[in-house]
Amino acid sequence: MLILGSASFANFAYALSVKESDAKTKEIYNNAKQQYNEEVNFYKTSKTQFLDAKTKYQQFKSAENKTALEDKARSYLEQAVKTLIKKIQTAKTWATNQRGLSDSEKNNLTAEMDKDIGWLNDRANAIKTADSTQIKAEAAKVLNYWKVHRARVKMITGKILAARINFILAKGDEFGDKVSQKITDLEAKSKDTSKLEAWLADYKRKLELAKTKYESGKLKFNAIKGEPGFDPITELSEVDQLFTQGNQFIKEANQYIKEAHSDLVKIVKELKAQN
Repeated sequence: MLILGSASFANFAYALSVKESDAKTKEIYNNAKQQYNEEVNFYKTSKTQFLDAKTKYQQFKSAENKTALEDKARSYLEQAVKTLIKKIQTAKTWATNQRGLSDSEKNNLTAEMDKDIGWLNDRANAIKTADSTQIKAEAAKVLNYWKVHRARVKMITGKILAARINFILAKGDEFGDKVSQKITDLEAKSKDTSKLEAWLADYKRKLELAKTKYESGKLKFNAIKGEPGFDPITELSEVDQLFTQGNQFIKEANQYIKEAHSDLVKIVKELKAQN
């Protein structure tokens, strides 16, 4: 009897594909993302209405058009804040449902995001009762907030992407060790294990290549600075570059994992045949 059964391999084959995730987790995230996308659509509509009101007031500077412009400006800013809150809530949902993050990491990330959501809720309350001058001041605060926090959002996203890969790589090592033991057991029974050994060697090589890419990606994500001391004017382009580079390394790691998965499928079939 094989100690490492086909069900265990099937579970790992599922986990090894980064594109596949727990159905419940995926559903939760997709629901949050759908709500965010709805807010984005509302935001786009309110922006269009604000710009139309602004154009109308510039053409005909009447008291009526000024009031309409102020109302649309308030609605536009309120919707911008709502959209930012939904964006952070979506990231929070994604983070809290990732198996690759420790409870401590999840708690730290969600605490940061809850703080941001609280600040934005304060802005939303202030906007409701703000006069025209105060609305401009609140708009400036929200704009500066997003410039600064955009970097932190990318840093958090990068950490989550890297954590997912790291989780799968750890599982990969686990199963590689178990396969090695099974090959040893089969050799003791004078079984031909040449194909298994070749596939396992290639499997381990692909995982090592994935680890190298993962480490490179993690370094890029960790280099992204958020608050304090972040200068959005001079550093946003660097943030975008670091995130793009890190994400590319993670994609390459994922590709090696897929190739390792192909070896795993062959190993499972051969072990079944040897059983």
